Amino acid sequence: MSGSKQYNNMKKWRGFFLSQHIEQLEKVEDDWKEMMSEELVYQVLNSAMQNRSILAIQLYSSNMSPDPYIVGRIAGVEGDLLHVQTDEGIQVVELEEIRYVEERAFQKWYES
Repeated sequence: MSGSKQYNNMKKWRGFFLSQHIEQLEKVEDDWKEMMSEELVYQVLNSAMQNRSILAIQLYSSNMSPDPYIVGRIAGVEGDLLHVQTDEGIQVVELEEIRYVEERAFQKWYES
């Protein structure tokens, strides 16, 4: 097999694995999580920054059901604003709007 064809096949497989992983991360439960204390939210955020982990953030909402999680990595912090890199781009979140946050460990697509 030529080097170029082999490389293209590897890219296809990586793309498949990546799309399966993203699909897992985007699964959203349709219930409210238990509200976390400000201190616990900061502990999770601090751990995620140190580990470069993916976060799932649930915000306060006036809706009867929660909005979808904001899923991504922390790109930066500016005062009370958290900049989260998502698949759609940077989303800015006010720290006081965070109701619940969790670190998402890498889950292999075949373990779901």
